[in-house]
Amino acid sequence: NRTTLQLFSVPLTRVDKGPDTGVDTEAQAEALDAAPKRAGNTGKVEVKIEWDGLSRRIRQLTTMASAVNSVIPAPDSRTYAFTSFGDGGGGIGIYTIAEDGTRMTRLNTATTPDPTAPAPAPGGGGGFGGGNEPQWSKDSRSLYFLQARGIYTVPVPAAPAGDTASAPAPGGRGGGRGSAPAAAAATAVPTTAGPRRITFTAHMEINTTEERRQVFEEAWRVMKHRFYDANMHGVNWSMAKDKYESLLPHIADVEELHDVVMEMIGELNASHTGITGGDVDPGRELAQTHYPGFDLAVDASGFYKVTSIYKKGPADYDYIKLAAGNYIVAVNGKEIRTRDNYWKSFNLLPGSKFEFLVNSAPKLEGAWTISVEPLSQAAQANLEYERWVDTRKAAVRDQTKGQIGYLHIRAMDAPSLARFQRELVENLDKKALIIDQRFNGGGGIDQELLGILAQRTRYQTTQSRDSVVVNRPSQAFFGPMAVLQNERSASDAEMFPEGFRALGLGKIIGVNTMGAVIGTGSFTLLDGSAIRTPGAGVFGSKGQNLENYGVPPDVYIDNTPADFLAGHDRQVEKAIEVLTGQLK
Repeated sequence: NRTTLQLFSVPLTRVDKGPDTGVDTEAQAEALDAAPKRAGNTGKVEVKIEWDGLSRRIRQLTTMASAVNSVIPAPDSRTYAFTSFGDGGGGIGIYTIAEDGTRMTRLNTATTPDPTAPAPAPGGGGGFGGGNEPQWSKDSRSLYFLQARGIYTVPVPAAPAGDTASAPAPGGRGGGRGSAPAAAAATAVPTTAGPRRITFTAHMEINTTEERRQVFEEAWRVMKHRFYDANMHGVNWSMAKDKYESLLPHIADVEELHDVVMEMIGELNASHTGITGGDVDPGRELAQTHYPGFDLAVDASGFYKVTSIYKKGPADYDYIKLAAGNYIVAVNGKEIRTRDNYWKSFNLLPGSKFEFLVNSAPKLEGAWTISVEPLSQAAQANLEYERWVDTRKAAVRDQTKGQIGYLHIRAMDAPSLARFQRELVENLDKKALIIDQRFNGGGGIDQELLGILAQRTRYQTTQSRDSVVVNRPSQAFFGPMAVLQNERSASDAEMFPEGFRALGLGKIIGVNTMGAVIGTGSFTLLDGSAIRTPGAGVFGSKGQNLENYGVPPDVYIDNTPADFLAGHDRQVEKAIEVLTGQLK
């Protein structure tokens, strides 16, 4: 669970004063700091732990909506910086908090991108939130951090005048050692001063041959010490290094270096690996193809015909005069025929719109113009996904006369979990349920999903006046269920069906999953490239390693290429057949 990692404090010795009896004086704090220096000037501190009653002294300092990612103490050890996605949105942020839990402040980490700065390398770059921790200044009055491949500093606010909390203003002395925490959750208030970019110029002379050798060495070493299996899947990792290191003198660029590294990693036969980023050309521009929100097909007339319009897309408005069966005779003032590749006309500059000349007949005479907002590739993919889901939902409804429900889990992430919870409520009137998680690339919500579905007993109901009966638990399904999976169900979308079966919740239908189940992390190398390293194995209830396993279905059924082309979904049909049999 992302919200379980919070910040706690525990005094190692007994606390002699309550929070309302005052705090230690500044002189006492100074004396404690000076004690090690007086004792032989060694700087060593004798740590004494009074174990009796230790659990009673534990205090939770934060109650963030998301997990605390990293904690960095100030040089005075009385103020702490930490990172978290926090409570107010806006991405990951930097917070400071006093040692007793007071004065928690979210620093304003929003930065304005520098148009002259190079773009981050894909998959790496080491920006803030990509594995780097903020660093304190020596006087504890500011923090430094990396963001968008730049170095920024943000001031840390001083404590209010007369503040007697145990944690002083950065750089000051407030005392309070041994006093109980005053608050478990403080209000996070943004500072008025935003981050300031630190500009600098550095001239470097890089030996690319040695740099590539170092990157190769780091990649090999990170994998050696972070791979979840100390036996390296039976591969002699030292021999693998010798084998591929011999190719380094012959590589010409970063892409070839990455090829060599990935060939070496490939010896492990493990998923969730790879190397990306590094010293690529930041000025290279790629053509951006946009989408109009409708599909075209070749017509015998020599013009393209509109075959369908995407629901809730940019062309799906009453004021846009367009219908399936219309012809597109020109794009942005240029006549378009079936001999032309119309995708070339779909490469637009930012801020541009599509101008289509449309006609109900395959000719220019009588045509009218429509203006359409262009879609990005991601937005187009979303529309195609929703159409795919709606088609299957309608097929299940029609073929079962509304008795069986259908929902699809697109990814194992927070938005998909929220959608699952909504759609589960929408299907509470159904007698059975198909849970489709084909083409799901994974994530990390299998436990949340299974925790909801494992509730199989209705123990109470509630009802308001003149309203409907609501079951308790309200987020559950009590009828027969089946899970659909295929060869594109990967990672957490394999852990979910395996857990579904182990808990006895229903049948798994489809084909074996991908066999890519492993916990992974990312590490930044010398040149800014990033290497993914599987750091945790996942094992089934019977002890089998789910990596390279491929969860087998209870009922095997495949969709052939011909089925895909014909829009025929045999796996959904088989799920209907299985659940209908259970209902009978």
